Amino acid sequence: IIDRRTLELTAGMPGIEHLERPEYLDQVALIRTGGASLMRAVFALTGAASLALSMGTGLWLLGLVHPLLLLVPLFAVPTAILVPRSQRYVDSANAAAAERQRAATQLHHLFLRPAAAMELRVFGCGAQLDQRSDELWREVADVQLRGAVRSAAVACIGWMTLTLGYVGALLFTAHLAIDGRATVGDIVLVSQLALMIRGNVTQTANAARQAAAAMRTTDRFLWLEDLATAQTARYNGTAAPPDALRDGIRLDGVSFTYPGTTAPVLHDLDLLLPAGLTVAIVGENGAGKTTLVKLLAGMYRPTSGRVLVDGTDVVDLDIARWRQRMGGTFQDFVRLETTARYTVGVGDPPSMDDDEVVGRAMDRGGGSAVVARLTAGLDTHLGKSYLDGEELSGGQWQRLAVARGMMRDQPLCLVLDEPTAALDPAAEHALYEQYGRTARALGRDGSVTVLISHRFSSVRMADLIVVIDTGAVAELGTHKDLLAAGGLYARMYREQASAYT
Repeated sequence: IIDRRTLELTAGMPGIEHLERPEYLDQVALIRTGGASLMRAVFALTGAASLALSMGTGLWLLGLVHPLLLLVPLFAVPTAILVPRSQRYVDSANAAAAERQRAATQLHHLFLRPAAAMELRVFGCGAQLDQRSDELWREVADVQLRGAVRSAAVACIGWMTLTLGYVGALLFTAHLAIDGRATVGDIVLVSQLALMIRGNVTQTANAARQAAAAMRTTDRFLWLEDLATAQTARYNGTAAPPDALRDGIRLDGVSFTYPGTTAPVLHDLDLLLPAGLTVAIVGENGAGKTTLVKLLAGMYRPTSGRVLVDGTDVVDLDIARWRQRMGGTFQDFVRLETTARYTVGVGDPPSMDDDEVVGRAMDRGGGSAVVARLTAGLDTHLGKSYLDGEELSGGQWQRLAVARGMMRDQPLCLVLDEPTAALDPAAEHALYEQYGRTARALGRDGSVTVLISHRFSSVRMADLIVVIDTGAVAELGTHKDLLAAGGLYARMYREQASAYT
C-alpha cells in the first residue's frame, strides 16, 4: 500500500521538479523499502497485550519469591531505550548510502536493457561498468557496516545491563537458598522467570526498534504527502484556457534557474508565439530550448516573469485543462510497450479506443506506414515484453510517438521537440511536409505549433524562427531574413550545410 501510494503521490504532482532532484529520489527509495518495517511494526504491536500479560505474571511470581526481585525488570530499561535508539545509526547509514545504492542499481540494470546491450558489447565496457557498480556497492556496504557496528555497540550496552540483572537475580536467589529463605525450586523458578522476562524484553525492544523504523518511514511518507500538497498548491489556478487563441502565447521577462543550481538557463526572455503560426526555436545545445517547452507545459514555474496565454498567466489556468489543450512529442519520448492502438491512443485517453481518432493521428504523425507493416495492425503488441510482440526501429518508435502527440484534434499549442531525430533525411523531409500541412490546418484555428530541431533544413518551413543563445532571444525572423542578416543563425546554418557538401 505504501509503495502504491508513494507512486500515486509522485505521479500526481503537477510539475516535474521533484523527479529531477536526487535528494527527493533518495527519500522515495527509502520510503519504498521501508514498507516492510511498517508491516513488522504492526505485527509486533499486535503481540503487545500478550507480552504485557506474560511480564505481569512473571513479576508476580518473582515477588512471591522475594520483593527485591521485582527490581530485575529495571535492568531491562537501558535495553528498552538503547536498542530502539541504535536503529537510528542503521537508518542514517541507509540514508547516507541511498544515492550510491541507486547509482549501483541503475548500472546493473543496464545489463538487462536491450537498448544498452549493443553499446556494452561494441565498446566492451561491461566489465568496467560491472566493476564500477561493485565499487559503489562496496561503498554502500562500508557505510551500512559502520552504521550497523555503531548500532550494535549501543545496543550491546543495553544487553549487558540486562544480562547483569539476570545473573544478579540468580546469585541473590542462591544466597536466599543458602540462608534457608528460598528453595532449590525457587532458584529454578527465578532462572526460568528471568529468562522469560529477558525474552519478553527482547521482543519488546525489537518491537520498539521496528516501531522506531516505522515511525521514520511514516515521517518520510508524511514529508512526501506535504511535498505533494505544497506542489499541488502551486498549481491552484482555476481559469479555463480559451477555446481558440487570438493573440498567442507570450513569455514576458521570463527567467528560470533549476532548483539546486545558481546559473540561470533563461533570463529576461521576452517572446511572442503568435496565434496561428509555426514557430521554430533553434540554438546550440544548452541554450534553453527544452526548458522553454517545460515552462510552456507548466512543468516548472518561471523563477521570475510570466507565461501568458492570450493575456492569462499560465499560473492562473487550471493546469490539467491547459495540458488537455496541448499536444506534441518530446525529445525523450516513451517507448510504450503495449498494443499499437494504445501506444498512440494514450495521447488522448478519452479517445484511445476510437480507431477513427487513432487513425487520424497516425496520418498526421506519419505512423500509418508503421502500422501497415504490423501483422495485426493496431492490435499488434509492440516490444519484447510480449511473446508475440514485434520490435520496432528507433525511427518507427518515434513516428508512433509523434502520432501520439497528434491525438488531440484542436490543441492550442502543439510542441514538436526534435520529432525526427531518429529518422533518415528522406523520411524526415516527407514527415516535415506532413507536419507543415497539419500545422497550417491547426493555424487556421489559431493554434501555435512550436518546433524545436537541430536540423536547420527542417525549420525553413516555419513562419517564424527564434534563435536562443545563452538563455535569451538572439535573433528573430523568417529563414530568408535571418540568412540575409548574416548573424548567428546564418553562421550555424552555413556550418551545418557545409557538412553535406
